[in-house]
Amino acid sequence: MTKKLTISICKQIAKLSFKIEELKDDGVANEISALEDKIGDIESDLESAIDELNDSRDEALDEDGLTEAAKEKIMKAFDTKIEKAKEAADRKIEKIRDEIDKAEELQSYLDDTMAALMSTAEELAGNMEYEFDAYAA
Repeated sequence: MTKKLTISICKQIAKLSFKIEELKDDGVANEISALEDKIGDIESDLESAIDELNDSRDEALDEDGLTEAAKEKIMKAFDTKIEKAKEAADRKIEKIRDEIDKAEELQSYLDDTMAALMSTAEELAGNMEYEFDAYAA
């Protein structure tokens, strides 16, 4: 392999490495951060919904003339609504966590690709140095 070709290959590897690093840092890392923010929003929305349901339940229980059976019915109805809201939020969060896992796998793959490219560049540089030493001798 000629010196010129080896240098050209190493330059291409460097450009590719730069693009991969850029994708990893700007694309994947930002995506993971945005997904984590989504989880926080869902958790916050769930807390607000539970607070509203609890307030509504308390208002319903404060009605005059309710029997114990009616109060129990109201409690069960609101507990069921709260449980369903929690389950829905958990499903949404689980889907987002799956997306985060996929993004982290991509990030790991990009790291491995970078390492392989750098190893190849180092090997090419080492071979080039060896060839030039052999020509010089």
